Amino acid sequence: MTPIRLPWQKRFFDIFISLAAMIFFSFFFLIILLAMVLEMLFRPIARGGFFYSETRMSAGQPFKIYKFRVFKKGVLSQNINGDGIIHTKKLENNGHNLTFVGNILRRIYFDELPQLFNVLKGDMSMVGPRPTNLENMEKLLQAGHLSKFQIKAGLTGYFQSHKSSKYNLFQEEEDNKYIEFCRHHSGWQIAFYDLKIIFLTILTIFRAEGI
Repeated sequence: MTPIRLPWQKRFFDIFISLAAMIFFSFFFLIILLAMVLEMLFRPIARGGFFYSETRMSAGQPFKIYKFRVFKKGVLSQNINGDGIIHTKKLENNGHNLTFVGNILRRIYFDELPQLFNVLKGDMSMVGPRPTNLENMEKLLQAGHLSKFQIKAGLTGYFQSHKSSKYNLFQEEEDNKYIEFCRHHSGWQIAFYDLKIIFLTILTIFRAEGI
């Protein structure tokens, strides 16, 4: 399936917002790295790289997604399946797998901050369907769920910005609604809609509803 062609304003918006966010969060990047260094000095089980990457899909194409490393030493290598795929979501939900700093980063979603570099590189967009792994991509294709093939994966999306039990939303349905919005609106309308979704995502995080 060929991804839909989006107006240049969406890419311009992605570059502008990702750069602005990296400047805004640069102090937090330094604090996170310092905290990781301190934990690694006193807890050998927490030692490892500052970042890790895994293969995800965006507009039907594989790419390396970046995150701050939140796992203890050996957790990732011990959980690789026969196809070389690691289901990190399951590992992230078990606090015993995470470092002290990693636990904090997961709670406030700051482990996702390095994905701003993915957006700047053009691997991802600020707003779009969340990226998935290769194994799950095959299942989605077989089930006829095509949203993740049509546009770039996003750092957030409408579903994530409303992710709470009080909203009766289905991710594939909301992703398709967003794609249809992009098909039928101008570039600047898409950019302003993306800005609204980002604002709602920030509110969701502060309300501790999760993304």
